[in-house]
Amino acid sequence: MEFPSTSDFLEEFGIEPVEVDPTLALCRYTKKSKYNELEVDISFSAVMKSFQVVLRLSMQELAVISSENVKSIELVRDGSGAGVHVVFEIRESISEARVIFEPDVSCRWWTLRNV
Repeated sequence: MEFPSTSDFLEEFGIEPVEVDPTLALCRYTKKSKYNELEVDISFSAVMKSFQVVLRLSMQELAVISSENVKSIELVRDGSGAGVHVVFEIRESISEARVIFEPDVSCRWWTLRNV
């Protein structure tokens, strides 16, 4: 599993992990919206090959989405924003997630058959 380091997150987004567990190679980051009370909380573990997103509004959880079988996590910055792109390999399907930190927080997650 390929994933960015804590220094990559600090350099690209100016955020440090709110939780680190070296035994699981786990990192967790949170980012709040500049415009409202929305917050995105992501975590990933290289040992478990997992990725999770929690969306909160005013400290209330709206959605929790998670999956194993992470192939790669990369930091991205393009015309649609800046954030994290995650690719999963699940049997005959390819699943992807894109969590945006800038200009505002958002999350998109999709799975498509690969046959």
